[in-house]
Amino acid sequence: MPYYRVITPKNALSYEQRQKIALGVTDVHCGISAAPRNFVHTEFLELDETGSFPDDRGRGVKSFNTKYYIAGRNRGGRTDDTIAQILNGMLEMFCDITGVDSNEVSGDIIEGKASWTMEGGHILPEPGEEPPSWYEADKVLAN
Repeated sequence: MPYYRVITPKNALSYEQRQKIALGVTDVHCGISAAPRNFVHTEFLELDETGSFPDDRGRGVKSFNTKYYIAGRNRGGRTDDTIAQILNGMLEMFCDITGVDSNEVSGDIIEGKASWTMEGGHILPEPGEEPPSWYEADKVLAN
């Protein structure tokens, strides 16, 4: 966790753009939230010809009003301002890398309880309760 889905039309991004976006997602999220870099996950999903993709939770099909969408799922506890900073940073980064107009990109960030998430075999702590090892580079969260 944090987990970001970058949803695009089929074949819209090159491999190099995906690499830059994945790094940019990590840079933006960690630059604002101070989360460990190795905790950030980025997935790319391509829309079919109808502008939809099958909903992975078994509820049918999801559609979007813009060609590009960034969907974030994070550990709860941030302020509305922090969430807005992260989302705006993601959208700006995406447009800078792809050259896509900002009117073609939208997104959201949904937060869940830390106790609902596991990373490296450990339930995540609530914000502010992170152990010192949380911030050590390339280490898994220790109990």
